[in-house]
Amino acid sequence: MAVHKLVLDDFVDTNYSLFAIHCELEDYRLAFYINQALNTHLKRTKKDVDFSNNMAAFSLFEWENSNLKTTWNLIKNNCLIEDNSIGLGLFSEQVEKNWTTHYLIDEHPMVEYFLKISGGNSNNDKIAQELQKIPAINMSYTINIEELKSKDYLILN
Repeated sequence: MAVHKLVLDDFVDTNYSLFAIHCELEDYRLAFYINQALNTHLKRTKKDVDFSNNMAAFSLFEWENSNLKTTWNLIKNNCLIEDNSIGLGLFSEQVEKNWTTHYLIDEHPMVEYFLKISGGNSNNDKIAQELQKIPAINMSYTINIEELKSKDYLILN
């Protein structure tokens, strides 16, 4: 009997570019500025990127360019989650509220947003230059996808 082996690495699509964006804007304002600078039409999706194991939801903006056959995604990298815990000792009858920050990509905790461009041939240098021209963005740069350990979280479809 023949043994069949299924290699799951064949299904991973690395045909995308990933930009890290450092800024202190709200997600909708950043999407507005990117739309103006790069002539895109990023819109908030009805559902966020949700990971039920830690109950974290990350905001997602998307635009599908049918002419160039590309999909643009703006993803927030951090999410605050409220944890309720019962106090210990003197204040044992009170419920304490603690906030914890969860990251979509743990290797880059200082990055606020990721811009993912899938499909087509995008000019990464030109996009990076246009992102740097936006006054509200402190810093932006491309990320080498091959070096990411948690790139599975970037599979959005």
